[in-house]
Formats: sequence, C-alpha cells, structure tokens
Amino acid sequence: METRTITVPGGSLQADNSGTPGNPAAVLVHSGIAHAQMWSPLMRALDDEVFAVAYDCRCFGRSTTTLDGEFSDLADLGSVLDAYGLESAVLVGESRGARLAIDFALAHPERVGGLFLLAPDISGFDTPVTDDERPLFDAIEAAEDAWSVEELIAHEVRLFVDGPSREPEPVRAAVREAVAEMSRLNYAQQRDTPDFVKTEPAAGRLAELGCPVRVLVGDADTVGMRAMAQELERACPQASLVRVPDAAHALTLEHPETVERELRSWLRDMGGTGE
Repeated sequence: METRTITVPGGSLQADNSGTPGNPAAVLVHSGIAHAQMWSPLMRALDDEVFAVAYDCRCFGRSTTTLDGEFSDLADLGSVLDAYGLESAVLVGESRGARLAIDFALAHPERVGGLFLLAPDISGFDTPVTDDERPLFDAIEAAEDAWSVEELIAHEVRLFVDGPSREPEPVRAAVREAVAEMSRLNYAQQRDTPDFVKTEPAAGRLAELGCPVRVLVGDADTVGMRAMAQELERACPQASLVRVPDAAHALTLEHPETVERELRSWLRDMGGTGE
C-alpha cells in the first residue's frame, strides 16, 4: 500500500493505492461514519487484479481543509483521478460515498466506467423513516445539536452497525469499535467546517446513468436505505441489486468477504473498467 498527499484548493487529500497501475482501476469513496481506512482489507484482497485508490474526503480522516471559501466534493474526486492519471475508473462507494459517486457520474459520465454502490444514499431522495427507527434518528440529531460526540457516535453505531432491527450482539463488537474510532478522528475536524458547493440532486435523474451499476444493501439496514437501493435498481438502465442477509449499513466492515466476491465477479463480468 502506497500513500500520497493530493493538494486541492484550500486543503489536501490523503490517498492510498494498491495493486498494479496497469490493472483495471477503481476509486473507493468511504461512508460518512468512516474514512479511507475502511477499504484497506478490500484493497489488499483485490490487489492481484485491481489498481485501487482510496482517499479521505475533505473533513474526514487525514485530509485537511481551511475554513476559507467553499469546496467541492466532486472537484476533489476529479482531482484524485487526475493525480493518478486516470481518465476514467469504476467508482466504489458506500453510503455518503455512494452519493458522491452517483453525483460525479451524472456530472462527468465520461470518467466513470461503472458504479459499485453499497448501502447507497441518493442526493435529493425523499427518504422514509419508520416509527421504530425515528427514536434513533432523533437521538442522533439531538446529540449532534449538542455536539456530544461520544453520545453521537454511540447512537450512530447502534443505528448503522447493528441496524434498527438487530440487537448489538458481541459478534459485531470489532466493527462497532472500528467505526467509533474512525468517527472520533472525523468529528475532531468537523465541529467547524467550510461551506461546500451544492450540486443538482440525483433523485429523478438516475435514468441518465448509462454505465453498469451494481447495488448491495443489507436486509437489516434502515427502510430508507433499502428504498434507495430499490430505486437505483428500478431507475438505472443497467442496474442490478444484491440483498445481503444479516447485514446492516456497514457492509464493507461487517461482510468483507461478500463485498470482495461481488465486486470481483462484477468487474470480471464487465471485462474491465474503461481506464
């Protein structure tokens, strides 16, 4: 694994890469409850046939930013592709990272050979919340308003790692701690953040995604996340959906073998990434 710093306007992005540059390229965009470290096991597993790049988005992990002006997540993603000399690549994104990948593919379709989306969020989508889920979402909002970081992390881990319908069983203890540790690093720089450039919402535009799209969603994830996964399957011309049993939101950490198998198989079926 190699690490580099990518300079962007008003900040820097830390990126890791693995595999041989001549192999099909995939750029991995982390979820909002993690940073690029979440991808390390997957990158090691795939380095025999994929050139993989994972980076910390602005205000996450090891990346830096100033409080002056505003920044664009989509421009930052483009800077990552440019830094590695990639005209195009497959984008692999989980949750918030999936939202960025979708938005980037709509803005720059010529640079995206395919979308592999885990527990996907869709910008502008009217996300349903059930009565059973509402108390956890309200608790997260209250902790965020009070900036009670440890309480915020505890509620997010409960909702997204265990899932609203599952108890916090010991088998997921390592995943809960990994998410909590990454979240602490993220929240250390998120109390005050610069403005970001808003983009046109993807909801209602999904039919414009002409590239292959594979979606994975856990059957114990929130109703809203499962609804967005189904919407991608319905609306995208080349989309397919895989429902992962006994899985909540943190698919890459909870079921790494499933994610590796599905991504490897999907890439082989496509015959490359269009690098």
